[in-house]
Amino acid sequence: MYSTLPAFVSALFLGFGVYVLLTEGVTRLSAPFALMCMTTFAWQGAWAFLFQTTSPEAAGLLVKAGYFFILFLPTSFYHFVIELTERRDERPLLMASYALCVILAVLLMTSDEVVAGFGSHFFGDYPKAGRLHPVHVLQTVMLACRSGWLLIVSRRQARARHRRHLLGLCLVSLCLYSVAAGDYAVNYGYVFYPPGVIFIAISLGILAVTIVRHGLMRQYFLAATVAQEVAMPLEVIGMHADELGHALPELLRGYQLAVRHQLLVNGLYPGQSERLPTLTRAIRRQIDSTSTVVEMSLASLTLDRLDRRAFGPQSVRHCVDSALDRYPFTPGERGRVSVIPIDPQLRFSGMDSLFVFVLFALLKNALYAIEASGSGTITISAGRDGGFCVIHFNDTGPGIADDVLPHIFDPFYSTKPHGQGGGMGLEFCRRVCDAFGGTITCTSTPGVLTTFTLRLPEPGSVADRAANDPPVRSRRSRAGQGGIN
Repeated sequence: MYSTLPAFVSALFLGFGVYVLLTEGVTRLSAPFALMCMTTFAWQGAWAFLFQTTSPEAAGLLVKAGYFFILFLPTSFYHFVIELTERRDERPLLMASYALCVILAVLLMTSDEVVAGFGSHFFGDYPKAGRLHPVHVLQTVMLACRSGWLLIVSRRQARARHRRHLLGLCLVSLCLYSVAAGDYAVNYGYVFYPPGVIFIAISLGILAVTIVRHGLMRQYFLAATVAQEVAMPLEVIGMHADELGHALPELLRGYQLAVRHQLLVNGLYPGQSERLPTLTRAIRRQIDSTSTVVEMSLASLTLDRLDRRAFGPQSVRHCVDSALDRYPFTPGERGRVSVIPIDPQLRFSGMDSLFVFVLFALLKNALYAIEASGSGTITISAGRDGGFCVIHFNDTGPGIADDVLPHIFDPFYSTKPHGQGGGMGLEFCRRVCDAFGGTITCTSTPGVLTTFTLRLPEPGSVADRAANDPPVRSRRSRAGQGGIN
């Protein structure tokens, strides 16, 4: 009778693991989850036979076989949490924990140091703790605490409500999983039917549903796949356009000579021969612009998973120069942008690629506003103030009405016509500055001047250190600019 529950749960966990693998495939997230399911399947299967065997020899073998898999369970859960929170810096500790599991497993199979035989109880035989069993218990407690801390920190740093909800479900799952540790008391002589498997079944059931139904990390993998599939054809088209751009002038020169010597009739309409060489440059600009949008979209999806330990000192001047070199300006636009000389030693703590994307978004909005009004210029300057790099992005476009200012950084808010802006540009800027531990604000006088002010912590400053362990906060900035995206 008492073997019915472990037998049922054993089959249940086999189903969990197969379900996730078939639905999600083998990924960095599904693999450790499937490992948890398979070890639990083997452990509970061993217990189902142990609770009904009458042979001491068979009981001894089943005790060691079942506990062999139990030794690896806490580490496999910790492995899952590391992949979920994308904390690659935890890998050395993970490897050390797996190594300890292997050592304990060898001692389990060759001696009585981990499990010293078994005791007979009303529900059947059950393992007795050996002298080294407390090492496994301590390892379990430490890994559960570490996993909980990683989930709490990741949930606190997550900007998207959806991801916070998912991490919260995983934290509940960990708490239920930890309750199962009460079964260790039976190993030390406290007799009761071990109910831990019930909590583990509920815990891993929550994780299975979370992974599949809520698509943990599926958004990121899908975006990465789409980005790759889009980027490659764009690059090929760009290469073809560049090749045409190199060959077309010579072909047109030969065409014009042939027309001049009456070898063929001129079939081009007036001005077309002069316009053709500019088409390849226009194609290249569109490709560069589209590639930038793809890269920014992918960066936006990964903002919630940034590891702040990867931040480093970044030159403000280098980032500004890089943004102006890479931005796909249309003819005449680059001349509207000027940069007041920036101290080459001025640095912020963060990632240069993300800051360049912020400048792209600001340039796009400002140039759109200037084009809509017919006149205006952009000026970029930077300096220091109280441990922060302060970057000023000014434009003399049309500005923006006071009633729009409070909504500038709201997701999907845009004053552009449908199809010309999704309302994510400035929201992306805010999220990047927030991730760096800084702020972005804006003041605007309609028809006169719009100024975005970015305050980013300098490396080693108090603000930089605080950004590595940010408190729970909601940062809403005021901003504004004509034609906001």
